[in-house]
Amino acid sequence: MRVPFLDLKLPHLELQQELESAFRRVLESGNYILGREVEEFEKEFAAYCGVRHCVGVGNGLDALHLILRAYGIGAGDEVIVPSNTFIATWLAVSYAGARPVPVEPIEATYNIDPQRIRDAITPRTKAIIAVHLYGQPADMGAINDIALHHGLKVIEDAAQAHGARYKGIRAGNLGDAAGFSFYPGKNLGAFGDGGAITTNDDSLASQVRILRNYGSQVKYHNEVKGFNSRLDELQAALLRVKLKHLDAWNSSRSRLAKFISRG
Repeated sequence: MRVPFLDLKLPHLELQQELESAFRRVLESGNYILGREVEEFEKEFAAYCGVRHCVGVGNGLDALHLILRAYGIGAGDEVIVPSNTFIATWLAVSYAGARPVPVEPIEATYNIDPQRIRDAITPRTKAIIAVHLYGQPADMGAINDIALHHGLKVIEDAAQAHGARYKGIRAGNLGDAAGFSFYPGKNLGAFGDGGAITTNDDSLASQVRILRNYGSQVKYHNEVKGFNSRLDELQAALLRVKLKHLDAWNSSRSRLAKFISRG
């Protein structure tokens, strides 16, 4: 059976040319760390997600970890996480020094169950990490309502949800902050590791920019004990090219999924 919308000749010649042009642009610039390409990608991905800030980091695990660190979540604190998720969600909490508290999923979606979240909250709970598993957004309305009632932060693990929408709003703009991965297997994948944090929280954005760069805003002036977790110029340039095609690729994936589901 022929699938008319499935183009098996990827990457397209045009896309290949765009990627090669971006590659050459970085090489000719001589700037490989925190330069123009990262700045432009951060602006473009923030606009795509509908948020004020995007901060490029080394990978998706670092994105979640740095969000927790920036919010001051650490030893003695608890963070609610899905029991059904990739290990990076849990590791981010452990690396921050906090305790991950697993909550079982809704069977119909495999995403974290808001009702079970209520039962897992204790006086030590500081945040909820909601994973949009397989690109399907968690029930963010219910989760945000619970978090507001208990004074908790809501962090999206959007590592598999680039471009996904919940009630018309894109992933990355559904909580206090979100962590993305650009691992090559993602629907917006780099040619190596990469990640980003998106948020409307001005203070958080400022803090994670410091934390990702050795705790420094000005070279050789280190304000806090930071980390080396920076999206590099080459990956940012290539991601800028691919971001322009993301919605079309997502639509193609959706059509193909429906075709396969029909048998």
